[in-house]
Amino acid sequence: MVKIKIGNFTIGDNKPCFTIAEAGANHDSDVKKAFRLIDAAKEANADSIKFQTYKASKLTTKTAPKYWDDGKENETQYDVFKKLDSLENSDWKEIFDYAKNKNIMCFSTPFDNESADLLYSLDVPAFKIASADITDLPLIKHIASKQIPIFISTGMASEDEISFAINTIEDQGNQQIVIMHCITSYPTQPEDANLEMISTLTKTYPNYVIGFSDHTIGTIVSVCSTFYGAKCIEKHFTYDKQLKISPDHRLSLDINGFQQLVSQLRISEISRGSGIRNQFNSEVEAVKYARRSIVSKNFIPKGKEITEDLLDVKRPGTGISPKFYYKIIGCKALRDIEEDTPFQWDDISYNEK
Repeated sequence: MVKIKIGNFTIGDNKPCFTIAEAGANHDSDVKKAFRLIDAAKEANADSIKFQTYKASKLTTKTAPKYWDDGKENETQYDVFKKLDSLENSDWKEIFDYAKNKNIMCFSTPFDNESADLLYSLDVPAFKIASADITDLPLIKHIASKQIPIFISTGMASEDEISFAINTIEDQGNQQIVIMHCITSYPTQPEDANLEMISTLTKTYPNYVIGFSDHTIGTIVSVCSTFYGAKCIEKHFTYDKQLKISPDHRLSLDINGFQQLVSQLRISEISRGSGIRNQFNSEVEAVKYARRSIVSKNFIPKGKEITEDLLDVKRPGTGISPKFYYKIIGCKALRDIEEDTPFQWDDISYNEK
């Protein structure tokens, strides 16, 4: 059984798919908006809410081009992230305290050592390592040294880069890892989702839980990912898709969308079954009345030999199954059998050879 305990949740085999409402920087550097996101995630039935913690000056140069298209051509990455990094340490404490009071798991993605240290001091139950940082081995090493569970996204990463990152975490004595398949494209087109990679990760890392950080629009690809083995789903989340400061609002699920996702994930779980064609209670009536029986085509008097011209095959399935059709030919009728009547075994002199 592959599973991991994070906070009050156990994620993995035979457990409900764990959901992360990725609020990211959709707080727009406003503590009250962060509170609203927490309230919204709770209302949306998310298992957890996750933010991103960074300072623009430690994340990017001032001239780094954006890798996403939001229609604002004159902005750099620095310009965008600078508008979203003004929360102070005390603000983050308020945010995490608020989530704790609302009884929802809350954690964050640190993008530098200082942010990781801050989050650790606030007693987060887990860290997330972003796809963009899967090659930042010094940061991964620092985060792993905290000895708490880590979600690590694999967007853009080669097999070797994923392996190096996982080995770096393990070298710190930390084996509390959830590996998240991800495509770093905003939004990701369904044809680029590459869900088969979840199966590959499951085979390559059989001791770790595999999840899916989904950047497609809507919920269907997330739900489909569970049939490839995803045990954890992360989706961008906002309470208002019309908000503008963070570029992620427009790509995010709102409360109704996330509620729909959770509901669909529960359906995918109960519909999966066992891989064995069991007898289901739901089919009992169909077995009786949708299947067919061997039926008398005419009146058959007691003692008459059963010949093929006396037989028909009709519903319901409450008599002798037609799979015995050729075996009862030549038997004798032990009583009068009315026309259009399903045969019963005690109607004939059947001796199995």
